[in-house]
Amino acid sequence: MKPALIITALLLGSCAPTPDAPRVSPFWSIERQECVREGGRWGRGGLLQLEMCFAQYSDGGKACTASTQCEGQCDADTLQCTESFSFGCQSYLDENGEVIAICID
Repeated sequence: MKPALIITALLLGSCAPTPDAPRVSPFWSIERQECVREGGRWGRGGLLQLEMCFAQYSDGGKACTASTQCEGQCDADTLQCTESFSFGCQSYLDENGEVIAICID
């Protein structure tokens, strides 16, 4: 009987979340849970303030000269890949390195 208790304790212990894992509530929507687990930030955005996931780009902050070098966009002011999607007016470099100004609401 004791070996069964030890095995059960080990199995349950292996299910414990790691200290680095983001905290996710079981009451959140599936989309919100997946967003946070994948390192994104759940919030409201745009003119309608809709709830959405602001995913973090893996190459955010990397130097760039065109948007083809980035997972997101290449910021024309900083010449760095954007870290996440954002609303508002920004200047980006297109696939040819030309500056494009765009406003996203």
